[in-house]
Amino acid sequence: MSALDQHRIGSPLAKLLAGRARPHKTFSIEIARADGRVTLPLAMRSLTAEDAARAHADAVKWLISTGGWQREDLIGDAGDAILNLEVMVQTLTRALVDPEKPDVAFAAEAAEVRRFFEVDEIRAVWDEYATWSQERSPFRSLKTLAEVKEVADALGKGLASMTSLPRYEYATLRLIITALAGQRATWTTENSSGISQPIDSPADYSASSTPTMTVGEVE
Repeated sequence: MSALDQHRIGSPLAKLLAGRARPHKTFSIEIARADGRVTLPLAMRSLTAEDAARAHADAVKWLISTGGWQREDLIGDAGDAILNLEVMVQTLTRALVDPEKPDVAFAAEAAEVRRFFEVDEIRAVWDEYATWSQERSPFRSLKTLAEVKEVADALGKGLASMTSLPRYEYATLRLIITALAGQRATWTTENSSGISQPIDSPADYSASSTPTMTVGEVE
């Protein structure tokens, strides 16, 4: 079968995932208006890498063409803040769906999100989306310093496989590396203080070098 024929009938990836409904989640936020506080029912769906790329590109395009910003203005703290907000707007425009019909977009265009939501409300909805995305991510995230220390201890003692590290997202990896560096600094300080460490006998070394348990990923 030629490459062209294969393209016409669809690649294995397309056959596997095309046509499958995207995951979605319903939630609600409380908004304040002149007539009081209202609970707004919302829903969101997952986005593809293409959706995310287009959201970022459209954010830059809108800020430059309509918002009056120059590309160099988007570099630095002020530029980062306004670009991040517009990326949120563009992303939520694509992610928000009708709670009753998850295949129908909730906002017709990004302008509606800017017009009807306040900045804090956009950030609140974004937090819901980011948290949900993290929960669904194949990458693991440690939420507390105690969890980070537990993983670092297991790695330092050889109770966890180094091959498990790529499963953690970037921020968590930085925390783990920082914890391991702190452990090493502590060990170096103890060794240089003149405290002699017990030396294993050859028999002890032989026994300790033989795995007695299956090393798996740290949960």
